Amino acid sequence: MVRLTMAFTAALITLTLAGIQAQRQPAGTFHQGKAYRFNKVADGVYHAVGTGALSVVGNSSVIVNDNDVIVVDDHVSPAAAWVLLDELKDITNKPVRTVINTHFHYDHAHGNQIFDKDVAIIGHEFTRQMLMGGKSIEMPLYKSYVTGIPRQIEDLKKRIAAESDAARKANLQTQLQVAENNSASQAELKPTPPNVTLQTRMTLYRGDREIQIRFLGRAHTAGDVVVYLPKEKIVCTGDMLTSALSNMSDAFVDEWSKTLEELKKLDFVTVLPGHGDAFTDRAKIDYFQAYLRDVWDQVSRLKQQGVSAEEAAKRADLTKHREHFPGIQAPGVPLIGVTRIYELLDGTVRRD
Repeated sequence: MVRLTMAFTAALITLTLAGIQAQRQPAGTFHQGKAYRFNKVADGVYHAVGTGALSVVGNSSVIVNDNDVIVVDDHVSPAAAWVLLDELKDITNKPVRTVINTHFHYDHAHGNQIFDKDVAIIGHEFTRQMLMGGKSIEMPLYKSYVTGIPRQIEDLKKRIAAESDAARKANLQTQLQVAENNSASQAELKPTPPNVTLQTRMTLYRGDREIQIRFLGRAHTAGDVVVYLPKEKIVCTGDMLTSALSNMSDAFVDEWSKTLEELKKLDFVTVLPGHGDAFTDRAKIDYFQAYLRDVWDQVSRLKQQGVSAEEAAKRADLTKHREHFPGIQAPGVPLIGVTRIYELLDGTVRRD
């Protein structure tokens, strides 16, 4: 059973959801419309991509087995995770008994707290350490996300007031409602670590389905894992490999390319990334490796020249990669990434 408190009423409503025991559903979970689009990739395998209806900024992967469901990454907030479970009922009534965190960042692991202790939450030992230490809520990107929600709410209110078309107005009102609910959910957030950990590899068997969880090396964080389905030739990569460029705030930029070489050794056809749509073009890995090597080399040279991180962020020119990463419009690299590279070069980041 799962219990929930609606932000709009004092009533206590009890819902049945096998595999998740008595627990208070976080505030702000009421929603209209659908927050997720479940793209079927193979029999029982879905890529859950946010529609924008709940400030969802990442993807989940859903693996429906004979008797249970595995969710890879559970999103940005308790509210978003609850809605994911609710909307999952459109494709299966089987219980979620396992959650896998590809890494500790808020947009992939802040839904952990809604699950009862009987649900296995699996992640790398580093991911557990980071979530236990509250590191996900210390991230500048998380703070920006949270502080941006009130601005989003005020913008929606203004747009609603100015909108004359009834259908568009109703859609904006739905967006406002879910934004307010997501804000309420953030107030109840308690970063929750995995209760099952691995160092290098773990394999789950569900009927005739094999699910491998692998740590291939440091990349986006020190504890990235990928979820590999050898029979289906599918790999869920979290933010180690996305459809665009991943942020480098906690990255081991100089090791990332080597880790991607290990990824390339797996026999897969389809990538389910932590952001963006699924893809089959393995050349994307090569393109990203080239970008990583280039950004490391350029920033390293600028540091050796005595250039500050702020100035290096402006001067590093990665525009030759924009054919494959259209988001690159002009010279410059996010300061958060350059700062991380400077820390790595200074040896202030632990590598043991």
